[in-house]
Amino acid sequence: MSKAPYDLLPTTASGPHHPRSRPVRLFVVPVVLAVFALVHLTRSQLLFPANNVQTPFELHPDRSHTGGKGSLWEDKQVPRIAIIGAGAGGSSAAYFLSHFAKLKELGLETLVTIYDENDYVGGRSTVIWPWQTDPYEAPGSVGDDPMMYEAPVELGASIFVEANKNLQKAMRVFNLTYDAYGGEDGEMAIWDGEQFVFTEAGGWGWGWWDKTKMLWRCVISLLPYSSFAPSSKRQESPRHFSQAPAHPDGLRMKKRYGRSPFTVRSLVQSTVKGFLSLYSPDFVSRGAFSSIANFSAAIDLESPAAHLASDYFREQGVNSLFTNELIAAATTVNYGSPIDQIHGVGALVSLAATGAVSIRGGNRQIFESFVGSSGARLRLGSSARVTELLKLDASSGKRAKWIVKTASGEQGGTYDAVIIAAPYHQTGVRIVNSATASLIPKQPYVNLHVTFVLTNTSMPQPSYFDLPAKSSMPNMIFGTFNTASKSKPTFNSLNYLKPLPASIGSRFGEGEVHVVKMFSSDTLDVETLNAIYGAGSVLKVIEKVWKAYPKLEPILSPADLAPVRPDEGLYYLNAFERLVSTMETETVSSFNIVSLLLNDFYDYTPPTSWAEWDDQA
Repeated sequence: MSKAPYDLLPTTASGPHHPRSRPVRLFVVPVVLAVFALVHLTRSQLLFPANNVQTPFELHPDRSHTGGKGSLWEDKQVPRIAIIGAGAGGSSAAYFLSHFAKLKELGLETLVTIYDENDYVGGRSTVIWPWQTDPYEAPGSVGDDPMMYEAPVELGASIFVEANKNLQKAMRVFNLTYDAYGGEDGEMAIWDGEQFVFTEAGGWGWGWWDKTKMLWRCVISLLPYSSFAPSSKRQESPRHFSQAPAHPDGLRMKKRYGRSPFTVRSLVQSTVKGFLSLYSPDFVSRGAFSSIANFSAAIDLESPAAHLASDYFREQGVNSLFTNELIAAATTVNYGSPIDQIHGVGALVSLAATGAVSIRGGNRQIFESFVGSSGARLRLGSSARVTELLKLDASSGKRAKWIVKTASGEQGGTYDAVIIAAPYHQTGVRIVNSATASLIPKQPYVNLHVTFVLTNTSMPQPSYFDLPAKSSMPNMIFGTFNTASKSKPTFNSLNYLKPLPASIGSRFGEGEVHVVKMFSSDTLDVETLNAIYGAGSVLKVIEKVWKAYPKLEPILSPADLAPVRPDEGLYYLNAFERLVSTMETETVSSFNIVSLLLNDFYDYTPPTSWAEWDDQA
């Protein structure tokens, strides 16, 4: 397997967030991260050009929404830029800097070094082979029989969608192969801990808007940072396996939910339209934004961002059953948050995707390709962990500089600008001679337990759900925590991803072996898993705990938002996450950061987004 073509400065110890320590291996697998699905960057609170003085909020008197931009660059040597974090944001920032550096006639060159404490590129987008002895080691890279190779499954961010223009273009530019995302053929249901409040058989996607049946097909087709997206191959014949109300056709659905699905659809479409405007020449040429509050106002996200999703949808006239049964399931699986603990933007994002896909072999290949094509120096592993940023004040006519210090005491250096492309309070970076730390609000993150189960049963046990033994069961189940049930689900989601080939499954005994992925807020113990799949049917279990996504609480004041440029020469890419967190929005944020940096250093404003750039680079 070929190595990634970037300059990899070797460090072997993995950072604390990686599943385990192992030698550095950056194998290029198809990587695109969805996230998220960014297309649904709901319209209401985040972006306005830095060179535009319009401010929709009165800024907090104790905080500046932006550090000084500094003097224009006049040195003969090109600016040295450090990027902390090699995930979706950091990797794309390096690539976008190289994109503009190639425009030789403009003189926008930079020299970039990327630091990441993990021993791989991709951040929260990475893969796993649960059936391997070492599930984090790529088969074939350690002498395995290549005929035994089976594509990995996503451990982190799993899908992206049609409207994610940066990720879609990256897939084309890097010649990556996509798969229509979906699990095994079967049925979907929503479980509230006592009953299935919704059941579905049949295809997924937006087709339900065209037919007045299966009104829930769009709700979970989004999943920006989750791994559960609908399969286009699901059966069309409905089978009802629950004592709760089932809805085999549009008339019964309409009776239960009224026009709520159509109201929500309209809200989502408006959100998508607002987000797509971000890529346009008209929007980008206005200049980069240095205030998330101003950005939010520019695309009309203020109202949903300022309200809990449960309140927002109620004010929009959405039926409470639809909100608590369906939308709540989407927010739980996408952001690990019930509908009454997440702002409206997060909920709209959880509903906004169509055409969900993933990259064959792993989404992180997109981010590996960003780095590999950027020409940036890459420093990975625990010894490359950045521990301190020291600001050197600007001398007369010069810009401030930044000293980067690492855990090893080596590999650091002096830089003209630093891009923090990771959640600041998770980095442990100490910032000296700067007020930056006091300007970035603490952002709590969801602790998500991702559990992979290898089982020889093709569906969950009916008995766990208090159903008769011979009941036909769904193999994709989402939890909702917002109904009146007294008992709540033990998991957020359960999805049968795929059966293993017999050549691999036979290692675990007789019968077909299935790979199941589960999300939960706590560890799923052996007793619980045996109850779900049957005693003796749980063959292997692997758990990974992530700080998966930010807790998206309502944004009530500009003081709730971190500055994009907290100090001269210092840029905070993850300020965007307070509004929405997806793979695509990370790349949108990184393009904005790069635009802001180039304006600060060279007085240059891009004429359009990278996604709309008419070249292929």
